[in-house]
Formats: sequence, structure tokens, C-alpha cells
Amino acid sequence: MKTIKQLSIFLENRQGSLKRILSALSDQNIEIQAASVADTNDYGILRLITSNQTKAAALLSDIGVLVNVNEVLAISIEDNVAAFSATISSLTDNGVVINYLYTFSKDGRLVLIVRPADMEKAELVASAQGFQLIQGWE
Repeated sequence: MKTIKQLSIFLENRQGSLKRILSALSDQNIEIQAASVADTNDYGILRLITSNQTKAAALLSDIGVLVNVNEVLAISIEDNVAAFSATISSLTDNGVVINYLYTFSKDGRLVLIVRPADMEKAELVASAQGFQLIQGWE
């Protein structure tokens, strides 16, 4: 599989919830490389890519935070809108349904974090299109 691990964290919409998580990670020298929050009135889902997903997941679980580890595609592209548009068009034009995505910058490139409805299909399409997939990144 050409995927990376992502942490999905249940986050209550109350003062101090995010601070608690960030402080715990900081105390253990775990760096955040990418973050995304999707929210409702009552709770949010914090999605993180960190410098050590395994350690971060264990740490957060130990302090009582509900955390899931799941697989996402990480696609490295040129850092411009045209490349972003072309990549998304290539995926969707070839039948890939994207549940959600977010981006971050790394080494002068844009990294698309994509959670497709069908990971196997998305991997096949990405490979066939010659996309640069980041894999095994802890």
C-alpha cells in the first residue's frame, strides 16, 4: 500500500480541548506537520499528520482522547493551483470519490492528503497517472 497514517481525533467543542491535545504532543516533542478540523456545534474531528503517528496515537489514547488511525493518500505536487486542479481532476475524472482532503507545504511542494471512498481504486488511479505518492511516512 502506498499510503500514510493519519490521526483522527474526536474533539469536544469546549474550551481547552484542543490545548490539552497540543500540550500533550508538545510535551513529548511530537511535531505537527498538517492539521485539519471539521466541526459541528457539539464536536469536531481533528485530523493530524505528525512526526510520529504511532507515538502520538498511544500518547493521546493514554490521556483518554478518542483517536483513530487511518490510511490516507499523500500526493506531492507542484505548489500551484494548476497542479492542484489537474491532480483533483485526474482523480475524479477516473472515478475516484474523495471523501475529504486537505493540504500542507513540504520542501517547496504541496502535499495533498486525500481520503477516498475506495482506497484501492484511488491508489491504482494515482499510480497510473504517475503521481508522486508519499508512503511509509511516520
